[in-house]
Amino acid sequence: MMKKNLVMTLLMLLVVQGAFAQALRVVTGKVVDANDGALIGATVSVPGRSLGTVTGLDGSFSLKVPTDVKLISVSYLGYETQSVNIAGKDVVNVKMEENKSMLNEVVVVGYGVQRRKDVTGAVISVRTDDLKNMPSTNIMQSLQGKLPGLNITNTSNSESDGNSGLSYRVRGQRSINRDAAPLIILDGIQYNGFLSEISPNDIESMEVLKDASSAAIYGSKAANGVILINTKKGVSGRPVVSFSGTMAVSNAINKPDMMTGDQYFKLNEERIGPNAFLTDQHDKGVNTNWLDLALQTGFKQDYNLSVSGGTKETQYFISGNASMNKGVARNDEFNRYTLRANIDTRINPWLKIGTSTALTYADRPGRSVNLVRAMKMNPLAEPYDENGKLVMFPDGNDAMVANPLDALYAKHEDVGRAINTVNYAQIDFPFVKGLSYKFLTGYNYRTRLVESYQPRTTAEGSQKNGVSSVNNQFKEDWSIENILSYNKTFDKHTLFLTAVYSANKMLTKYHNISGTGFPSDYREYYQFADATTLKGTDTYIQRTAIGQMFRANYSYDSRYLFTFTVRRDGDSAFGKNSKYGVFPSLALGWNMENEKFMDKLTWLDHSKLRLSWGKNGNQAIEPYDAMATMNSRPYLDAKDQPVIGYYSKKLADPSLSWETTEQWNIGWDYSFFKGRLFGSLDIYFSNTYDLLLNKVIPQINGSNNILQNMGKTHGHGIELQISSVNIRTKDFTWRTDFNISHDRNKIIDIGLRDEHGNPADNKANSWFIGKPIGVIYGYEFAGIWQEDEDIAHSYMPTAKPGDVKVLDYNKDGKITPDDRHVFGYKTPDYRVGLMNTFTYKNLSLSFFLHAVHGVTRYTEYNNTYFEKQNIRNRTWWTPENKINTYPANRSDSNPYGLNYFGKTNDASFIRLSDISLSYRFPERLIRPLRLSNLELFGNVKNVFTITHYVGMDPELSGDYTTPPMRTFLFGVRVSL
Repeated sequence: MMKKNLVMTLLMLLVVQGAFAQALRVVTGKVVDANDGALIGATVSVPGRSLGTVTGLDGSFSLKVPTDVKLISVSYLGYETQSVNIAGKDVVNVKMEENKSMLNEVVVVGYGVQRRKDVTGAVISVRTDDLKNMPSTNIMQSLQGKLPGLNITNTSNSESDGNSGLSYRVRGQRSINRDAAPLIILDGIQYNGFLSEISPNDIESMEVLKDASSAAIYGSKAANGVILINTKKGVSGRPVVSFSGTMAVSNAINKPDMMTGDQYFKLNEERIGPNAFLTDQHDKGVNTNWLDLALQTGFKQDYNLSVSGGTKETQYFISGNASMNKGVARNDEFNRYTLRANIDTRINPWLKIGTSTALTYADRPGRSVNLVRAMKMNPLAEPYDENGKLVMFPDGNDAMVANPLDALYAKHEDVGRAINTVNYAQIDFPFVKGLSYKFLTGYNYRTRLVESYQPRTTAEGSQKNGVSSVNNQFKEDWSIENILSYNKTFDKHTLFLTAVYSANKMLTKYHNISGTGFPSDYREYYQFADATTLKGTDTYIQRTAIGQMFRANYSYDSRYLFTFTVRRDGDSAFGKNSKYGVFPSLALGWNMENEKFMDKLTWLDHSKLRLSWGKNGNQAIEPYDAMATMNSRPYLDAKDQPVIGYYSKKLADPSLSWETTEQWNIGWDYSFFKGRLFGSLDIYFSNTYDLLLNKVIPQINGSNNILQNMGKTHGHGIELQISSVNIRTKDFTWRTDFNISHDRNKIIDIGLRDEHGNPADNKANSWFIGKPIGVIYGYEFAGIWQEDEDIAHSYMPTAKPGDVKVLDYNKDGKITPDDRHVFGYKTPDYRVGLMNTFTYKNLSLSFFLHAVHGVTRYTEYNNTYFEKQNIRNRTWWTPENKINTYPANRSDSNPYGLNYFGKTNDASFIRLSDISLSYRFPERLIRPLRLSNLELFGNVKNVFTITHYVGMDPELSGDYTTPPMRTFLFGVRVSL
């Protein structure tokens, strides 16, 4: 019986095998381009099944498919993917059509959209999907180094810094001492809040308007460039529910190697002499690592839930985000909770309305420990007494220095609440095809309440019987945009006209109160009525503006492109005689590939030349800078009664107006080899005039300076972006994205004149004619005087071995103020970004390198002047260690006070900023779970940095701040 069953089983297996063999058939064919040229490596596959092959050297393929398959898919880089009907066919030949999607991609250009191939200005775009595996709390952190011309510097690692932890500039700096930050437009309306309070998961795309032509639509606000942020919208179709969650762990790296207790004791004994407190503590074996006590392991969590979809008439995107971030400094925390609703609905064929509304709750609880004091604190001091109680002033050698950990005992709340809503109604006039009117409104309401109390368990609180402060901030701004558009195509002509009338108002109110001397700590900051001393300050700021803009875009046969823009702006902040300014621009474009003489260049997909010119304004002055203002001062009258008096603070200038930047831009957009190589090249020249500078005047006027328009700067730069698909096969793709940018400015005039009437330098501010705005000026380091040098007969005859040697710049045989000169720059020569992405089936690996070259930065670690504070462990010159990089351990070894010591201040660097790995589960595995997408991903940030700089980090604005962090992140994305 068993033998019979075995035979039957074998027969059944043979039958099944035969049935499967009969169920397959072979389909052959050839894949060619429009000119019948063979396409090598084209992918031929069966949709929804793991069956496929690639074409050979002659473009031919052979594929076994089940007999029930009716369609195959053919794809190739730079061509449209085709579905081919193979029903009843064993041989199919496929002719592929070029994919113009990149050129036809819609780009937001402000007050409308255009096809990328029709854009005449210098506009760069990024989709946040390209950055999804490199998440950050602030979207600008994810963009660092990735877009040429957008220069982002990480100046702080604090989680609670808001915008202040990042500096971002478009094409460098043009203004000498005014704000150079670009204008931020969120969903069509100016945004004045913290970028850290916008959830990156809600952002669909970003565009950067770099040249004067593309930015001219924003006129007086656009001299420093414009960043357009567009949030996600719903699309018609079934509801899609998406969830993403990340967790990250951060650790401080490159922490300063501060001196140990033993090293500190020996340093002071050698430099100053014996000290009783230090000797006692050293004999007790005290060695406190204050920095380690002030730091912790950072931990971040970010969760996003969204639902999107809609019908033909109504689309929606609704999302919620919770982001909890603890930094590496103790008590450094930032929590963000947002709720967004983006809804668009078409009421009838000619009327559409919509809203983009976000509610934000931002919480910055606790006061971060004082890292400056933690780094400088005496390592021979003890943080706690024998009972475990915090010692308020632990350094017996400097009794005025408070314990850096006392912030842990303070009560601190910092909560911001914001409503940001953008709403519109659009009318498409049925009686004039292409004519539409859009009424766009924006309203932002923001409050921030900062409450702080330092009890008697803190240093300041113990001295003053409690210290309390409350800062109540209120900000409100509204904007109204009336946008009339006309879009018409006839024959080979396309015309797009836009007219705008806008108005906006910003209002800021601050009410601050502080007090000391409270009866107890119990009621914290709810007891101002019982304070011994009280002080209050109040601020009221109002600013209004109006503007009119007209833009004309014309295209002939998608070959010749023309853009003209003019904007007139009025602003209440400027002088009564200069309230209005006019800012025009022109741009030309030529899509060369559409010319007949280019047909022979089969390797060329796209080549567009661009030329633009325009003027933009910089309105970066405070609302009342053009007006005369007063200061108050209390005094006693003749009856010894307290009264308040007022005196002049500054004078009015009724002619005060905008800084204006005039810019030329030459650009080239290109694509070669069926989209395998593409990018852009831009060269620009700018002149900024009417700079806002303070002019020194005689004190007899009641003030010694007045803000006026004077001075000029010049700028130029080059930006190159190259993307290439190096390898593309059926299962493997390798893509590289590279960019490099160089920008440099120089001062032409700052309003000062020499005896010949020529523009003169301002050495006090390090402003020099013909030099960049940010320079390093002073005596230059030339090494260390050595014992075998004839110092007595040198140009520094009073120096001693181990002293700093100063460069005799003018070679006159002595050191005088004339030897001071410019020997470094605060802005780099160039910036580089390099991204490589490798994809194998559903697995993706990417890494990003960021480099900066040619920047000099001060570091506190090279400071030779210090008393009663800890310093970074360093190597001194000694007779036994005759180094040429740092002086001897003497208070007089640096007589000219040099702060820069050659290569150690070179802040050029190469940084591996990100490594990301992700895996997307195959559809066949997740379909039974009713999921449409399931991804796991990991990311490492700040992997390593190569630099000569001896400071904590070559980007940070100072050394006594939160150290750089290395972050390990893990996340998941799920869609239903």
